[in-house]
Amino acid sequence: MASSPSAARPLVVIQARTGSERLPGKVLADLCGRPLLDRLVERLSTSKTTVGIVVATTTDAADDAVKALAEARGAQVVRGHPTDVLARFVSALDATGAASIVRISADSPFLDAATVDAVVSDFDRGGADLVQNHRTPGWPIGTAVEVLGAECLRRIDAEADDPGIREHVTLHAYDHPERFAIRYVPPPSALAAPELRLCVDTAEDLERARRIYAAFGGKDVALADIVGRFREVAVA
Repeated sequence: MASSPSAARPLVVIQARTGSERLPGKVLADLCGRPLLDRLVERLSTSKTTVGIVVATTTDAADDAVKALAEARGAQVVRGHPTDVLARFVSALDATGAASIVRISADSPFLDAATVDAVVSDFDRGGADLVQNHRTPGWPIGTAVEVLGAECLRRIDAEADDPGIREHVTLHAYDHPERFAIRYVPPPSALAAPELRLCVDTAEDLERARRIYAAFGGKDVALADIVGRFREVAVA
């Protein structure tokens, strides 16, 4: 059943671990003097529509550093299975009692609070179990946001039993559109740049992210400023 508008603000949950197969340790990688995860948490902390940030990491010893960084930045931390990411999100619900969550991946260092707020505002209109901005091309790659109610997340958790599906958290909902009301949020014209790759998934992505930050003097700037500068231009 689709959600109705609620005054309760959602909780931001960032999935983060150091055990990436393609680029191990990327969430702690240096971006112009600061770890990637540190920059992302700070960028999202200025959101006007959310209530706080939880970093959902694993129980692996290697992720002790993720926990320490997140807590130093003021985020709450939950820990769980390395690949059952869905279970980690449910743990975030259990730990906080949140009525809804914003799902973010830690490999998105250029995602900003304004983008989160845009997707949350659409979710607040009601009529959808899950609102997202990434299943249709439009936004830059690496700016994915999903907002869903606690009831929706728990329903996914109860129904999804395949480990590969659970690793991707919400994939079960997309696989069953007849059971989940899903709505897409298109980008404003200033952010429409599906050709612009801003995620950090490979060594090449990391070097590109460093060049982008260096182009702005190592400062955090709005996503609109990044798109305005690099739309349709290869970040060489």
